[in-house]
Amino acid sequence: MPPKADKLQQNIEGIKSFLNRKLIYYPELSNTISKINNIESILSEKKLTLQIIGNQEYLTQAIFDLISKNQEFTQGYKIKYDLIPDIPQETKPEYIYKLKVANSDDYIEEIELKNEDIYTLGRCPDLNLVIDGNIYRGISWKHAEIKQIVNKNNEKQWQIKDLNSSNGIYVNGHKIIDSYILQSNDLITLANDQLNFTIAGYIFTEEIIIDDNNLNNAYYDVINCDLLLLVTEYKANLSQEIINFLTTLDIRKISKQFLILDVDEDKKENNLDEIINNYQSWLDTQNFDYKIDFFPVDLKPYYEEDYQGELSKTMQKRLDKFIKGLGNVIKRQPENILAKRLSLDLIPLVSPLEGILVKEDEELKEKITALQIKLQEITAKNWKDITKKSLGEVKEEKEKFFKQIKSDLTQGKAAILDNFSKKSIICQIQNFVEELQPIIFKKEGQFYVKLGTSQEDNNTDLNEIIIKFSTSNMEKWALKEWDKILNIYGNDGLNGLLNRCYDIINIIPKLFNDSPFHPPSELDIKNNFMVSFMGIESDIRHKQVSMAGYIMKSIRSNMMQIMMMATMIFALLGQKMGKNEMFGQLSKVFKQFPFLLGLAIFALIFFLITSYNQDNNLKLEEASEKLKKEVSSYYQSFSKNLLEKIIQDINLALEYEANRIDNSLEIIQETYNEYIINIEKQQIQVKANLDNFREKEKNLSKEIVEFKKLIRN
Repeated sequence: MPPKADKLQQNIEGIKSFLNRKLIYYPELSNTISKINNIESILSEKKLTLQIIGNQEYLTQAIFDLISKNQEFTQGYKIKYDLIPDIPQETKPEYIYKLKVANSDDYIEEIELKNEDIYTLGRCPDLNLVIDGNIYRGISWKHAEIKQIVNKNNEKQWQIKDLNSSNGIYVNGHKIIDSYILQSNDLITLANDQLNFTIAGYIFTEEIIIDDNNLNNAYYDVINCDLLLLVTEYKANLSQEIINFLTTLDIRKISKQFLILDVDEDKKENNLDEIINNYQSWLDTQNFDYKIDFFPVDLKPYYEEDYQGELSKTMQKRLDKFIKGLGNVIKRQPENILAKRLSLDLIPLVSPLEGILVKEDEELKEKITALQIKLQEITAKNWKDITKKSLGEVKEEKEKFFKQIKSDLTQGKAAILDNFSKKSIICQIQNFVEELQPIIFKKEGQFYVKLGTSQEDNNTDLNEIIIKFSTSNMEKWALKEWDKILNIYGNDGLNGLLNRCYDIINIIPKLFNDSPFHPPSELDIKNNFMVSFMGIESDIRHKQVSMAGYIMKSIRSNMMQIMMMATMIFALLGQKMGKNEMFGQLSKVFKQFPFLLGLAIFALIFFLITSYNQDNNLKLEEASEKLKKEVSSYYQSFSKNLLEKIIQDINLALEYEANRIDNSLEIIQETYNEYIINIEKQQIQVKANLDNFREKEKNLSKEIVEFKKLIRN
């Protein structure tokens, strides 16, 4: 096989191999492969196409008959004949725009977009493109609008506009801002950047439609040949039809052109040679981009029935020259001529594929860039170290806080037990007991003393009063102290700690929408006050003597002092006398002055009663002080013991809160670990996808280079 034909055959095989590899991705290439197979079949036949045209049918038929009688020509040529076709008028292509409804990788519906219509997408049933919200998620009532606009260059373009949707519009995985000018094969997804069965997706396509009457015009069939033979009738000048055809002739596929002028030798016209020379001169002066071999021959023997004449030697010589010219074409490697035309037929079939490959390469580059950005975002931070540091800070904050709380609680305990502080429970109980009044009552025939809020309050239980007072004050203190623990101690309390801890661990966006730490529980100390407390003996026996007994006792104990005083008085008066004399003398005086006796008796009684009352009051005070001291001491000890239980409950509550924080930290650690594992999986997947896309890009680049070589050859 000649080199050009052999090279074309190799190119065809390479292109077919390339297309078959791409057929799985582009099923529409099957039609192109079929057409290339047809070109390959024509090449294997090794027959040149000889196209005969003319303005008279009998002349084209005559040339066809002339050539067909030569077996060499019928074996080497595929011969066609037609009348001169009309020259096609240039027409503008028509564009058809479609919106393909996509579900995953399958197209399930096509919508042809009309220029004057506006298409609104959303869940609203009144829209012309309604999207079922039960199937597709994230769709707004009125989500998007697609319409045709005219740009500054007066070019028509299709625009998609976001109608303030909740979840946005994505084109080729990128979120648009307000509006976007659509390009052919753009992937539109609503509410998500990835297409799946729950996401509404569309493919915008642009198709170019060229008038079939133009493409299939007879003109293109005529010029699709290797040799073009134009035959014309004998006239003084070429017809305007032929001149127009020759002037506009597209010879890219045609390797050789012939012009046959039918001359009638029998007419014996004197100006025959002149006319032939005029034709040749006209052809020489046209400066065509191609060469036309001119043959004036007599075709009458081939179109006139029962022709009995013979051609002159001159005409026969011209005819033989024409036949020889046709024969020389098929003798000199005709496959190279055939390869020229078939190469031109091949180029428009495969040239559009370069755009597909380039677009595929651009898409791969975009995907690689997007994956590189995503990988950079994933690997930008070492989440293991960051989360470890974050948890360490929380633990440090927690230890520091509870250590401070213990110190503050110890100080609070010391303050409430401070003997020198008026606000301490010790002083409060002391003051409360001091304000109680002693009450004398009779029990089992004996007098007793107890303490009460007033002298009239004889029925109230002292223990009940003081226990209520003590527990009430201790409960208030405990709740107030717990409130300080929650909001004041240790830099804004436990609530402040939890807020700080949340701020520390909330380092990964959208991982913790709410705080993973539980809010502090309420302090429950009521169980400490619901038990039955053992009280103290709240009364003491009051040893009160009778008035008569007290008088007799006083007289007996004081008689000696009375006698000594009387003796001293009489001695001062200068009278010395014995006891009997003294009583006798006093008796005389009292008889003489009776009122002195009454006065003496009154003074004695008054003295005795006053002394009696003072003695009773002193004993009552002693009993009261003793009782107050015992009660105060007991309930101070009681309060201290109750305080220890409350402190124990607070410590248990703090321990519980510390354990809850530890449990939350374990959950946070697990959440961090899951996130890091997912990030690592994403990183592995992204790297795998990136390597895959890079390998595809590398192979695609090789294919593009290979493809360019194929179509260039």
